[in-house]
Parts: sequence; C-alpha cells; structure tokens
Amino acid sequence: MRTRFFVNVLMVLALLILPLSASFGQDQGKQAQMNIYSLGQQTIAVSAGLFIPLFFQSFDGQYSSTTNLALGGTATLLYGFHLDNHWLVGLSVSGMFSQSVQKNFLYQVPICVRGSYSFHIFPFEIPVYLDLGMDIVKYREQAHINFILKPGFSTLWKYNLSWGFGLNAVYWWVPQPWPADPIQGRMGNFLEITATAQYTF
Repeated sequence: MRTRFFVNVLMVLALLILPLSASFGQDQGKQAQMNIYSLGQQTIAVSAGLFIPLFFQSFDGQYSSTTNLALGGTATLLYGFHLDNHWLVGLSVSGMFSQSVQKNFLYQVPICVRGSYSFHIFPFEIPVYLDLGMDIVKYREQAHINFILKPGFSTLWKYNLSWGFGLNAVYWWVPQPWPADPIQGRMGNFLEITATAQYTF
C-alpha cells in the first residue's frame, strides 16, 4: 500500500515536469532566451490544492510511515520582487488543514521568505525555489511555532507577459523539538501539489 502511494506521488511529479519535454521546435533557442522579467517588476501568485502527509521522523533517525493524517488542503499567497530575468525574492504565507484518524484537525500557517530562480523554455517557465521561515502549528489545544523549510518547483504556462498558470510541487520539512522530553521530538515531512495563477506587473 505504501509502495503504491509513493508510485502515485512520483507519477504526479512526472506530470508536473512533462512540459520540459514538450519544447517547441520553432525558434526554440531564441525563445528560450526571451527576457520576460526585469529589475523592479513584481509578482503576485495564488496557489491552492492538495496537502499530502508523507511520514514523521524522530531526531534519532527512526521514522513512521503512518502519520494518522488524511489528505488535506493548502493554499499560498506569494508576493515577489524580481532582481533580473531569473532571480526573484519574496514573501509567502500559506495555510493548511488535515484531519487525524481521531477526527481532530491539524493546522499549519507557514510565513516564509523565498529565493527563486526561473528557467525559461518558451512558453513555459520553471521556477525552482526555497522557502525558509516560521510555521505556526495547532493541533487540538496545543500550539507551537516551529522552523520550516520548503524546497519546491513550479511548471508555468505563460499566457502572456503578465499572466502565468501552472502547477507546484513543494516539500514541507517541519522539525518540532520537544525540550521537555526530547524523545518525543519529530520532523514532519509533507508534500504540496497545487494549482497556481501568477500575475506580474
């Protein structure tokens, strides 16, 4: 069952990068070098989709493939500032929810800074990015603020110079130490698969 789940995840990721192999033959070299962004341009992006619990890992290396969490939902708002045609820095705010087998809800609200580098293969854009920040976590009566690391990439179709639409794949790594009882500390590992709309001005 676990093997089948990971095969399905890999198939989704393969579909996300499929446009890389669908490069247009005509004037591909020239179009790939097309300057889309310049210093000072700004981007706002909205994403929403699935939140997939993968596994929990203890700080001594033990891991559990049973998270006791169901598939959830997530959404992200990104504001970015372009440094040139490839580099972007920005701020992302996300939210997620997932229900446990005991019918309790887990909520997370990551607030992160982002660094992103984009590859251009006209009419597609492939941003690869890393988000770092704090994660507000709430489960039942317990609430914590943890560190979060979110590496990811997107595949965007550029409708025009202002609008782009596509899909995101983002890995969430959330370490949660437990100073009062270190053996209870865990690192959460999750996957986000979302659709996105991006506007540049």
